Amino acid sequence: MDIPSRFSNHTRTIVILLLTLTSGLVLTSGLLTSASAAKTNGTSIFTTYELGGNPFVVGNSVGTVCPNTVGTCTNTEGEPAIRADPSGNFYGSSENVFCVVDRQCGGTFAWRSTDNGNHFTTLPLPDSVSTGSNGFSPAGGDTDIAVAPVRNNNGFYNIYVASLATAPPLANVYVSTSHDGGASWVLNPTGATIPVDDREWIAADGA
Repeated sequence: MDIPSRFSNHTRTIVILLLTLTSGLVLTSGLLTSASAAKTNGTSIFTTYELGGNPFVVGNSVGTVCPNTVGTCTNTEGEPAIRADPSGNFYGSSENVFCVVDRQCGGTFAWRSTDNGNHFTTLPLPDSVSTGSNGFSPAGGDTDIAVAPVRNNNGFYNIYVASLATAPPLANVYVSTSHDGGASWVLNPTGATIPVDDREWIAADGA
């Protein structure tokens, strides 16, 4: 048996394998770099800006487009959620921070973008069809949002915004539905009636 010869053959095989793997990694790296450069034209830009929201006047910011140069974009929201419909429009929801700090007194905001997220328009408050004594809906904590993957009979994708009940606290989950792109909402105050609800999530299928 020629042990040195066989060992040498194994060594050459391992070296060739390593060279092949290294070449593959270099090639893959080059492809990824080229794909990234082609996709972003060499530059990636993220813009941070505030959305319209007013914790003191119900519906005061409805129709506000942000960002803008007139100073009507105010950050009064927290724990946001964002989804896209199959047409590329974005929808967001959030709770009213000034209303839920230290206590859950309600208030849910929603927005829509039709220009690839460059601007967002404040929609009517999803829960405002049922307002509490403070002017806000008796729901609003821990919002989540879902968009249907199929158009309804009117050509819109249904939007669903879920939030926690505040009267009584955490007793059930409110679900507001829009059949017209967020222009109006229908409220189901008992989307879930299991007591002590917290951090709900929502998903949509069909129209």
